[in-house]
Amino acid sequence: MKLFFLGLDGCAAQIMYERELPNVRKLLDRCSFQACMAEEAFPYTGPSWTNIYTGMTAEHHGVTDLWGREGENSNSYDSIPDPMIWEMLNQAGLSTGVIHMPVSTASRKVDGYIVSGFPNEIAHDGPVGELMPLLAARDISDLIRLTPRDRVLDNSWYRRYSLEESLDIMRTIVEWKIKALRILSKTRPVDCLFVQYSFLDRVGHLLNQYLRVCDGEDWDYSPVLETYDWMDGIMGELVDIGVDYDNLVIVSDHGWPAEAGKPYIFDGKVFGAWHSHDGVLMMSGPDVEAGRKEMCMNHDVAAKTLALLGLEYSQLVQTTVAKPAHVAAGAKKPDANQVEERLRALGYGICRGYLTPP
Repeated sequence: MKLFFLGLDGCAAQIMYERELPNVRKLLDRCSFQACMAEEAFPYTGPSWTNIYTGMTAEHHGVTDLWGREGENSNSYDSIPDPMIWEMLNQAGLSTGVIHMPVSTASRKVDGYIVSGFPNEIAHDGPVGELMPLLAARDISDLIRLTPRDRVLDNSWYRRYSLEESLDIMRTIVEWKIKALRILSKTRPVDCLFVQYSFLDRVGHLLNQYLRVCDGEDWDYSPVLETYDWMDGIMGELVDIGVDYDNLVIVSDHGWPAEAGKPYIFDGKVFGAWHSHDGVLMMSGPDVEAGRKEMCMNHDVAAKTLALLGLEYSQLVQTTVAKPAHVAAGAKKPDANQVEERLRALGYGICRGYLTPP
């Protein structure tokens, strides 16, 4: 494999590079690494990941919605006329696998395979159908939003499951995904594999939701930092996809603060913390000089990634024809009952509407 591109949604440079994380430090010793900044006005999922995919700013590609949804003032992944980096790689003759990259859908046909990213409905294109039971739960947000409302006490996941239970489920999803990707890499080889995990971002949002359930009391930010410690323990597994690769890119769309003070009210909702602008960019490969570099912007990532492979962004962005019109044969809107199927796929049983541990 020529490239493994690992997305870590919400991974903050300040925490990743400064916190005592022994396994991350070993990785940094062989990488170039730098803060990868989100645009000042758009430190969130939709615009930031689209910047990364296209090498363009939000002003150019037009995605400004938080979740990359099409609306009066925003384009979407499906409507952008500009090519994504995996389409540029296809133009250069390289096959690509795209797994759970945020705001992506299966509408843009690739030479390889694609499984859509949050928050879009689960869909896939390419030879990955047999692994969909392991890839259907992209992160805990899928389970939360698809939980049937009439089966959840007070219409809220957060009143049924404790924070500790939610974190345990989130980690289990990550572990199953790691296993699925190793199978996928060996059985469906591609030249360039793009994979995204969102647990670092989700833990911050989980804390905000549980804070609201507690009416702003008992605020504790430590689970965010503890999730970095947990990630450090599995960092070797995250970067080991079961096959060798020449180049590694690890990137995030934004960060979360290293510290958080008292909860505050914004737009009628209680928040303990919100996104920071400092994402990460880590790169290793035969032609990469290790060490810390000056910060870059997230719309620089596409050009930097292509350069690792000896490819010119300026040429490929002009010659690649985007393919947003393709409709994946596997696309379908999931039934609400799929949440139970996904939980069972994660090893959990369901007894009288409650989870039983695997």
